[in-house]
Amino acid sequence: MRLFKLILAVLFTSIAILSFLGVAGLAAFLSFQFTPALLKALAPNSAVDFVFIAVVVLVTILFGRIYCEVMCPLGVLQSLVNKIFHPKTHVRRVCTKLPFTKTQLCIKLLVLAVFVTFISLGLGAWVGLIEPYAIFGKALTLSWPFAIVAILIMGAALFGKGRIWCCYICPVGTILGFISKISIFKDKPGAGCSNCKACFAQPSCPSAPSNNDSSSITRRDAIMGAAAVAAVEKTTDGGFAPISLPGVPKRPQSVLPPGAIKRSDFRLKCVGCQLCVANCPEHALKSSLSLKDFGQVELDFRHGYCRLACTKCGSVCPSGAIKPLTEEMRLHVHMGHAIWKKDLCVRNTNKENCTACIRRCPVGALHLVEGAIVIDKAACVGCGACEHVCPSRPMPAVFVKGFDVQRVVTPIGEADLAAEMLKLIDSGESIVVAKHGVIIARAKGEGISPAIDMLDAAKLSGAIVFDRIVGRAAAAIFVSGGAKSVYAKVMSKSAKEFLEANKVAASHLELVEKIQNRVRNGVCPMEKTVENLDKVDEMVESLRKKLIKK
Repeated sequence: MRLFKLILAVLFTSIAILSFLGVAGLAAFLSFQFTPALLKALAPNSAVDFVFIAVVVLVTILFGRIYCEVMCPLGVLQSLVNKIFHPKTHVRRVCTKLPFTKTQLCIKLLVLAVFVTFISLGLGAWVGLIEPYAIFGKALTLSWPFAIVAILIMGAALFGKGRIWCCYICPVGTILGFISKISIFKDKPGAGCSNCKACFAQPSCPSAPSNNDSSSITRRDAIMGAAAVAAVEKTTDGGFAPISLPGVPKRPQSVLPPGAIKRSDFRLKCVGCQLCVANCPEHALKSSLSLKDFGQVELDFRHGYCRLACTKCGSVCPSGAIKPLTEEMRLHVHMGHAIWKKDLCVRNTNKENCTACIRRCPVGALHLVEGAIVIDKAACVGCGACEHVCPSRPMPAVFVKGFDVQRVVTPIGEADLAAEMLKLIDSGESIVVAKHGVIIARAKGEGISPAIDMLDAAKLSGAIVFDRIVGRAAAAIFVSGGAKSVYAKVMSKSAKEFLEANKVAASHLELVEKIQNRVRNGVCPMEKTVENLDKVDEMVESLRKKLIKK
């Protein structure tokens, strides 16, 4: 049995360490850590969320605290250190296990009460301050001050007697310890032992308690226990970390990772284990330093931004705080929206012709209008690409405000999408543009002006376009912008031929010979402008000149 436990302990601890080092395919095993599984079970998506907790409780009832011995990485590392530096030969561990002192029991109960209070208040960040798996993860990713906390815990195992953290503080160990009191097959003293505990009273034993009666707890004991807890908390209050960092804007709301759909749920479930931070390929995640969310993760765009093709953080999260997303779903998660500060922008402070944020935006949500940066909040997904590349110092001129509830825009099929776009056209819109099954832009206006605006805003590439009237002039604009397909209530035959010749799908409700002018006494002047031209660039340039003359 001892060898079997050793093999399991090495296996689970190795999996945990390799997961934080970014080895793919192993993070799912960390969903079996007790506290992340418990937080997931409190807001379950299915009955499966209860399974692991039920299994751990059942195993504890049968065999004792097996979880602490083989599955908790912090517990296993303490046992390893203690085994190396404090070997016990020819003595069974169960025969040298001291009963709890009154001070020890006070500490354990106080920490457990704090643990339960944090969970009941939905403060997952504070749960992570006293939860072993979260401390292990933060220490492994060198997150301050938890690296020091882990060193202190290992030091206690090295210079002290036994696993000090597990025996005095750990709330998970306390819960399972209480359950293990009714264990059926747990280790027991040998047949020749009368359970007299005389061995604990030997003067040579430095840990021998003067009084083994833990049935009564005095006020002095309680005060000593509370003082010990306070001493531990002083090492985990974040006092060593700076309050703010250069170049980090003060956001109205922090930006949560994609898949952390609801902020209140995220705060309950995230224990700040840093597994997502360790596995983020763009290094765009960091620990929060705010009091309420201390240790939980948020997006930080100084070193990178949240790429639309990446779903790594949701795939490794063990507690369900970040929901796993498919690549298609990820494209439609809106984490927040960008805000532009005119007084910080180098276009105004240094009179530089900078368009870095516009060029980097992967969804084309930023536009230059009369020298100002205009943000399309309906299109912006809050990925932080604009903030990441902004050259303004000491603070970026563009920064992202996070949503309390992330918006997941569900894409629909092209036929249904066309029907929705037609409704918007019938309600007064002149042009409607959609990508990836989602309507991303709409505009009102006369003639080809709305189409030119969409071209200038880079909205047409790979898009489905629905326009009220499409002649050859509008068709040239859509081809120039790289549209995927064009729908129209009214389309000219020459426009249909031009679109199809340039491999753009064309559909219409009514097909006409020519597009008439507004008074219907002749051909539209824009159509006349391009009737003798065949090259797309020349056609668009001629149309721009015509609009300027008007």
